[in-house]
Amino acid sequence: MALESTRYNRVINRKLKKCGFCNKELTPKGLDYLYENISADSIEYERCDCKKSREYWIKKDGEEYLKKKNRYYLTILNGLYKEGYIRKNYQNKSFENYNTSQVNKMAVEIIEDYTKECIENSETNGMIITGISGIGKTHLVAAIANKLIENGKIVLIGRLTMLLDKIKETFVDNTKSENELIELYSNIDMIIIDDLGTERISKWALEKLYSIIENRNENRLPIIITTRFDKNGLSRRFREGQDEQLADAVISKLYQMCYGVTLVKEKELV
Repeated sequence: MALESTRYNRVINRKLKKCGFCNKELTPKGLDYLYENISADSIEYERCDCKKSREYWIKKDGEEYLKKKNRYYLTILNGLYKEGYIRKNYQNKSFENYNTSQVNKMAVEIIEDYTKECIENSETNGMIITGISGIGKTHLVAAIANKLIENGKIVLIGRLTMLLDKIKETFVDNTKSENELIELYSNIDMIIIDDLGTERISKWALEKLYSIIENRNENRLPIIITTRFDKNGLSRRFREGQDEQLADAVISKLYQMCYGVTLVKEKELV
């Protein structure tokens, strides 16, 4: 190719970009910047190695990684939960339409503050919400889920059997593996397990639950549990899986990484 036919543009070459932090002239990548018809905005440059630039790109790369991760996990969730991984009966629940009693006002405020911290990525601990059946635990965690989703978080909410049934489906469906689902549950922004302890739990289920809890703890990601049982009651339910050591390990890990909030009725305080 003749030199004249490439139509080099020296004007662009003399207007190379500078670092916004230290004003150092940046080196363009490749040779596209030499062409006359290239847009100045489309020229890609090497990153500056000054301290502020490095700090900026670490943050920027982290944000981009999270966006890609969320897109990936959303694709999987939308494929697995075709009926919607946020069930319709959860979608209209909010803090505003929750019937807050005087005795539970402080507990609800704590839960709302916790939700805000999760939105801001400043909370890595989980939460266990305890209370009798009918007190409104499910409404509150659905409100948490909806608020997180409004702010771009990836949330999965449901009973433990819902999570584990998807893992069991991998035994007959080769589209996903058990390990892929454990990875998914271990890495999305929030897992909410509603009414834990209600269903009879097997040793196999305990093993999967422990893996998810342990992974999320290592990844510094929160988990929210609702249950009608206190710690001892939940322990007794788990021990029915015929592996007391594993049951104790699950309970110990949960209560180690979670705050506790209890909802009560008026008459319980009398």
